[in-house]
Amino acid sequence: MRNSIIFAAAAAALAIPAAASATPINQVEFEEVIDHKDLDLTTRDGVTRLDDRVRTKINQMCRNGGRDSASIRLERECRTSALAAAQPEVRVAVAQANAERARFAANTSNPASDAATPGA
Repeated sequence: MRNSIIFAAAAAALAIPAAASATPINQVEFEEVIDHKDLDLTTRDGVTRLDDRVRTKINQMCRNGGRDSASIRLERECRTSALAAAQPEVRVAVAQANAERARFAANTSNPASDAATPGA
């Protein structure tokens, strides 16, 4: 089981005027790993804490320091793109945690299984 999620996103560092082209230039791709081995992703609290970590990291990575409307728009687009890229990874991590918990429960709830029988 993976103990971290990896997401990639693209952020536009500088946009050219919309009249010339709608495609941003200096687009920066980034990838980030967020550890979650200390979280219990089978609980609402654990998932909420992971979501908070993801959003915090996205905000840090997308911050460009600009205060003008174009910079603010680019930050917002970056955050939206990065969050969309991260959400499938978060869902996979939560699903894996729940599947692991179910496997553990199934293996420990049947004392008559071969694994639990001495000398088997």
